[in-house]
Amino acid sequence: MVALREAMRWLSQESLSKCTIHTDSQSSLKALAALQTNSTIPREILNIWSSLKTEVVISWVKAHSGVLGNEVADQLARQGTHGSTLNINIDLPKSCL
Repeated sequence: MVALREAMRWLSQESLSKCTIHTDSQSSLKALAALQTNSTIPREILNIWSSLKTEVVISWVKAHSGVLGNEVADQLARQGTHGSTLNINIDLPKSCL
């Protein structure tokens, strides 16, 4: 959910006409689909999303299925659970971010 929020924040600073965000988090998609949510992060995501000029599609992908950007995101999430500061240098084409 936090990754989706950060993706929306990033999009708010970019000038893209279209963007597809891939996530393996079914719970995040369900929270966003429950439009009456009172949870803070889903509400933030929906607020940012509604203010974007970018056409955004959020798409579910199967976890650990070899989707390059998703595999990198999983690796970063695992590193983040160790409480250390992450030095992120993602060498992926913009189409995979």
